[in-house]
Amino acid sequence: MRKIVIILSVLALVASSCGQATKKQAESKNNEVAEKQEETHRTIVQEENDNNSAENEEERFRQISLDEKIGKLTLKDYLLDEKIPQFFKDVIQQKQRLSDDEKTFALIDSLFSTDKERHPFYFVLVTRALWRADGALAEPLGMAVREYVESNTQQFLDYFSTEIVLTQFDFKHWARSTLYEILIDSDDNIEECENTRKLMKKNCNECSSEKIKMIDKFTEYMYAEYNEIQRRNKEWEKKNL
Repeated sequence: MRKIVIILSVLALVASSCGQATKKQAESKNNEVAEKQEETHRTIVQEENDNNSAENEEERFRQISLDEKIGKLTLKDYLLDEKIPQFFKDVIQQKQRLSDDEKTFALIDSLFSTDKERHPFYFVLVTRALWRADGALAEPLGMAVREYVESNTQQFLDYFSTEIVLTQFDFKHWARSTLYEILIDSDDNIEECENTRKLMKKNCNECSSEKIKMIDKFTEYMYAEYNEIQRRNKEWEKKNL
């Protein structure tokens, strides 16, 4: 009997050791993924700083790997989530084109979802859509983007402060889409950009100085895009005189 007890104790000790080893392996794997993700982010930021000159838009597009986190979950976790429409999953993986239909409008509406667990995914999803939207789809997307930055300013800035998968070029796309909507709504009155800046700061009156700087940078990007539009228009006029 004593021998049996000893054997069982040894087996329990071995099982405990194996469990601890497995836990350590999992922790090590998570640390490796986090380090890899942070290194990727540093590389992206460095590339952005080194490429201020004009370049192909596709080269600026940030690919997201399955093990990278968006919010508290990885992209793979969201893709396995049955509550997220398959259309959304296909779009973020670039397997599905956007078009002027109910599925795409539902994707745009997800930007205002109250689902805190999935909203980081929806925000990144809409951000990716900004790279692909054109034609009839650009206007409803621009309307949603402008409404969001003016009414959910702090959340918007929080995402661009914390989400590693979001880049400077994504931030510029948000500014560009907001500008286009302002120009459409105001009959090309660029001064309306100041009203957007004021609304953003009003909704972020308890934000840090860094967040306020982000609002100013956002406005700078809008003005820079407007100046680029004016430059292209002048070139077109010269060619067609």
